[in-house]
Amino acid sequence: MQITLDAALAIAFVLVLVRATVFVFIAPPFNTSGLPVAVKAGLAATMALAIAPSVPATSLSLDAGPFFGALITQAFVGLAMALTMLLLLSAVQSAGAVIDIFAGFSLAAIYDPLSGNTTSVFGRFYQLLATTLIFATNGHILIIRGFVESFRVVPATTYDPAAMAHLLTLNFSRLFVASLEIAGPVIACLFIAELAMGLLARAAPSLNVFALAFPVRVGVTLLVVALAVPLIAPAVTNLITEGARAMVGV
Repeated sequence: MQITLDAALAIAFVLVLVRATVFVFIAPPFNTSGLPVAVKAGLAATMALAIAPSVPATSLSLDAGPFFGALITQAFVGLAMALTMLLLLSAVQSAGAVIDIFAGFSLAAIYDPLSGNTTSVFGRFYQLLATTLIFATNGHILIIRGFVESFRVVPATTYDPAAMAHLLTLNFSRLFVASLEIAGPVIACLFIAELAMGLLARAAPSLNVFALAFPVRVGVTLLVVALAVPLIAPAVTNLITEGARAMVGV
C-alpha cells in the first residue's frame, strides 16, 4: 500500500497551520485558559486543513531556505492578526477597569484564573459578558471567517510590514476610544453624583458626606451599569466587525 502526498499541499498545510496556531492561542475568544490546549490545537489544525487546498501552489517553494522564511512570515502575520483582534476586544474589559477606578472598586482587585492575572470587578464582568456575547451572536464564526478571508489578501508566503505596523497603531488608538465610549455613560453619572455630594457637603457641613460617598458611588454604578448592559451587545458586534476587517487589512 502506497500513500502519495502532494508536496505543495503539505507545505501549504504547514504554513497555514503556523499562522492558525499563533492566531488561536492569542486572539480572543479562543485565547482563554479555560479552553484546553488540545482543543486549541485541534481548532488550528482544522482551520489549516480547510484553508490549505485553496493556497496557490505556484506561490510555494520547495526549497529549505524560502520555506523557513515563510514559516517566520506566517508566525508574524498570525501574531499581527491576533493582536489586532485582542486590542479591539480588550476595549470592553478596559471600559470595565475604567469604571472600577472611578467607582472605587479598583481597591478590590481579584485573581482571574483564566488569564492568570489580577483584574478588577467590573473589568472581569465586562470581559465575561463580551465573551458570552461573542458566542451568543456567532461572533466567533465571523472572526474565523475573517481569518480565512485574510489568505485571499495576504498570501501564505508574503506580507507588508508597513501596513501591519500602521494597522496595529490604528487599532491601539481605537482601543482607548472604544473604552471611553463604553464607559462614558457610567463615568458621567458618577461625576454628577460626586458633584451632588460636593454641593451637599457645602450646604450641610455637619453632615458626614465622606461616609455616604462610597455607598452612593456603589449604588449609582450598579444602577447605571444595569441600564447600560443592553448597549454592550452592539458595541461588541461593532468591535468584532472591525476586527474581522482589520485582519483582512493586515
